[in-house]
Amino acid sequence: MNAALNIWYYRDDDHGTADQPRLVTTPEGLDQVLDHILDHPQPHPPVITVRDRPRLMNGRYPDHEIKIDADRHAGIGAILCSGPPDFAPEATTPDEHGGAWITLAQTTLPEDAPALYMDKATTTAFPHNAVVPLETWRKALHELLHTGTRPTCVQWQDTDLF
Repeated sequence: MNAALNIWYYRDDDHGTADQPRLVTTPEGLDQVLDHILDHPQPHPPVITVRDRPRLMNGRYPDHEIKIDADRHAGIGAILCSGPPDFAPEATTPDEHGGAWITLAQTTLPEDAPALYMDKATTTAFPHNAVVPLETWRKALHELLHTGTRPTCVQWQDTDLF
């Protein structure tokens, strides 16, 4: 059974609904959103939350967040996850409050790879060692859809940037 994902991203059909997420519940739906993200410049990194996870502050905010960025032409992507311990139960450095993690590359990428961003407004880029092949990036996001927790098919590193 798949989780339900809320995905905020820039799309041509926004017409004043940019603050409304797209609900994704199937692998096909996720692929459609990811392909759109890869084919259309995103002024801000897309944000994903798992719809059925707990919410904080009287239900106003999710207890976790995933930010993504990718470049189809370079064949690379990166993921930032933050949340409580049960969002990343296999975390190597468990913390009673949870944490924030970015993908960790298992291969060396060209030094001239384009920058990927956690936050474009402040130009906060993912570190070069957080960039993974696009196939791995997509696989991890499909795992998120399937499990509703931080993917285990990629390696992670702790971060204090997000």
